[in-house]
Amino acid sequence: MLEDKWSSGFFIGLLFRLGQLTGDSLYTKEARRWIGKIEPYKTQGDYQDIGFLFYYSYALGYDLTGMEEYKTIALEAADQLFDSRLPGGYLECSWLPEGKCYAGVDSMMNIQLWLWASRVTGRECYRAAAIESARITCAALVREDGFTYEYRRMNPATGAPEQPFNKNAKFGAESVWARGHAWALYGTVQLYVWTREEKWRIQAEKLSGFYLSRVCSDGVPPWDLMLSPEETVMRDASAAAIACSAWFQFAGALDSDDPLRKQFCNAAERVLQTLSSAEYIPSSSGHEGLLVHASTPLHVVQAPGESQIWGDYFLLEALHYSLEVGS
Repeated sequence: MLEDKWSSGFFIGLLFRLGQLTGDSLYTKEARRWIGKIEPYKTQGDYQDIGFLFYYSYALGYDLTGMEEYKTIALEAADQLFDSRLPGGYLECSWLPEGKCYAGVDSMMNIQLWLWASRVTGRECYRAAAIESARITCAALVREDGFTYEYRRMNPATGAPEQPFNKNAKFGAESVWARGHAWALYGTVQLYVWTREEKWRIQAEKLSGFYLSRVCSDGVPPWDLMLSPEETVMRDASAAAIACSAWFQFAGALDSDDPLRKQFCNAAERVLQTLSSAEYIPSSSGHEGLLVHASTPLHVVQAPGESQIWGDYFLLEALHYSLEVGS
C-alpha cells in the first residue's frame, strides 16, 4: 500500500479526510496505524517529494488532530526539504538523470510543506524559501499565455532557465501534461491563500484560464491539454479533482463580493458534480478506488478506468472545501 513512495502520503491523508467528513473515528485510527510507516522517509533530504509525503500525512494530521508528535515530524521533514534546494533557488528533481539541472512543476506542490511550517511556527525562513522556489519555478515553467512545461533545464548555480523538457505527455516540450498543469495551479492557489499577494492571484487566474479553455465538455481534461478534448478517450479525472479543490480554496480566499469568487465556485461545483456522476464512480463493488479515469503517463496506464490514490484524495478534499465555502 505504501510502496509507491512519493504518493504514500495521499493514502494517509485520504483516511484523515474520511474521518473529517464522516465523523467516524475508525478512519482516524487507521491513519494513525499507517502514518508511522513513512516517517523514515523524512531523512531523505535529497528527495524533493518529501513535501508530498509529509504535508498530506503529518502536517494535515496535525491540523486535524492537534497531535504535537505529528507537528514535530512534519517540521523535521520541512527542514530536510532544504537539502533539495539548489543555489539557483529551485528544488532538485532527484529522480531524473542530471536532476540538479532541472526544475520541475511538482515543486509547486512540495513547497506547501514550507508554507505550512511558516504558518505553525511563524518562522520567516520557511515562507521565504517557498516563495523563492515558486517564483523561480513559475518563471521557468509558466508562459505568459498560461501554458506550462513539466520540466526545464536550469543553471543550478544561478537558476537561469534553459530548454524545456516534458516526459509525461504526448508531444514532448510542446505538450501540457494535465496533472502537471493542475499541480502548478494548485500550488499557486496555496501561495495566494497564505500570502494574499496579488501576483499569485493573477497567476492562478492565468493558469485556470488556459486549463478551462482545453477541458472536455464535462469539465474533465484530456491527459495532455494539447490534445483535442473531444477526440481523446484518455481523460484525467485526477487532474480535474486537483483543480476542483484548488478553485474551492481560491474562492474561499476571495472577498464575498468579488465576482471571481462566484466564477470559481461555479467552476468547481460543476467539476465536483461531474466527478460524482456514474461515469466517474466505479461500477464494480470490487474496484479499489473512488474515482475512475484518473489517468497517469501512458507508459503506466494505457486505457481508461484506472484509479489513482491522489485522485481519490483530492476528490475528498474538494468535497470538504465545497462544504467549507458553502457554509
